[in-house]
Parts: sequence; structure tokens; C-alpha cells
Amino acid sequence: MRAKTPFQFYTSSQLVEITGRKAAKLKTFLDIIKEIEASSIFYHVHHAFREHQFAPGMYTNDFAHWVGEEISKDALAERLANINIKDYTDIASLREKIVETIESYLKEDPESGNLEAKHNFYFCKSVAVVMKTKYLVWDQEEFCSILGKVGLRSLFFHFFEARLRLGRKTNDFSDWIKFNFKKEKLARQIEELDPYLYTMDQLRDQIINLVRGKKDSLWERLLKWLKPR
Repeated sequence: MRAKTPFQFYTSSQLVEITGRKAAKLKTFLDIIKEIEASSIFYHVHHAFREHQFAPGMYTNDFAHWVGEEISKDALAERLANINIKDYTDIASLREKIVETIESYLKEDPESGNLEAKHNFYFCKSVAVVMKTKYLVWDQEEFCSILGKVGLRSLFFHFFEARLRLGRKTNDFSDWIKFNFKKEKLARQIEELDPYLYTMDQLRDQIINLVRGKKDSLWERLLKWLKPR
């Protein structure tokens, strides 16, 4: 079946800049998070996914990693790591959740706010440079073939950045499939993929398998069964 409109694959590069802001204590860390530019929040929450520098089970954002590794506050690190970025379609609400999580912890353990970290947290920010690729596809099989070829930064752009760009809890792939092929169930299955359970390569494979109608492996069924409800 041919789509009404083709899917244009894009990719993006991130220009990373050091903001000059740093924190040695949790209270300072919190104060900076409250006022730092939105691009800094986005960078520190998302870049581990974009650069696929983590394995499932590890802290998937810089804030949680610093709290756990440099201040040794594992309980707070877990809370920060468990913030599901899929639930947020704008940086303002994501920032509020991060701030609320840290403030709640400091009420329980006020003394932790003044502990000296082993190493400072250096705040960075990023500017995205979006580029059109040569790939334009008209059907689902062609889509799967090209998704298997494009770089993982293209996957990041269409799956992660799309939520902020579209302002709703979806991604470019689901949006295209739902509009062009009226496959709402398939679109929803792609939306529901949890990036915390996969590396970027595995996430790409899961999307391709869903579009091609392949059943989950025993391992994937086990992951779904273990996922908290």
C-alpha cells in the first residue's frame, strides 16, 4: 500500500557548549536546574540515548548519574532515573518534575543538600542542526529497509526529539503510519516502546519488527512481563 504522503528521513547533529555553570553540592545543583536554559535540560536528559552510551539498567540521564556516582545518594538517583521522558512533551514540565523530585528528597534528607560531591557537575547545552537525508519512502517495507540503513541519530531525531517538536506523546514514525495507513494499533505499539529497556540498535530492530508484523522473541516477552505495571 502506497502512502498518501512520503516519509522523509532527517538526521541531526548537536553542537555542545559548556555553559560555565557548575555544582559541587546538591542544593547548588537544584538551584541551577531551576534556571538553566531549556537546551541544557534537554541535553543532560537525552544525550545518553542519542549517543547510545548506556546499557539497559544503567542511569540514563546525567543528573541521575551524578547524584548516584558523585554524591552516593542512590535513592535519589533512582528517582531521577525513573522519570519517564516519554511522559513529557515540553522541557518546562520535565524541568518541574526534576525539581520536584530533588526537593522532595531534600525534605526527607536535608543534610544531603550540603554534601560535597567527588567531582563537580558541569552544565552543558546543545543546539540541534537538522539536516534532510536522501531517503524518502512511500510504503512500509521501504520504510523498514531505510530505517535499517540510516544512522542512529536519525532514529533519535524521529523517535525522541519528535515528542517535543510535535507537542504530544508520539513520534514521527507512529504519526506517519497512523495518518497514511490508518493502522492505529501499530502506531500505538511503536509509541509504547520503552527506550529504557533497549539500546538504540535494539529499539530500531523492535520498530522494524513491529512494522513487519514479526512476533516478539521470548526475551522481549520476558522484558514485558518484568516491566512494572
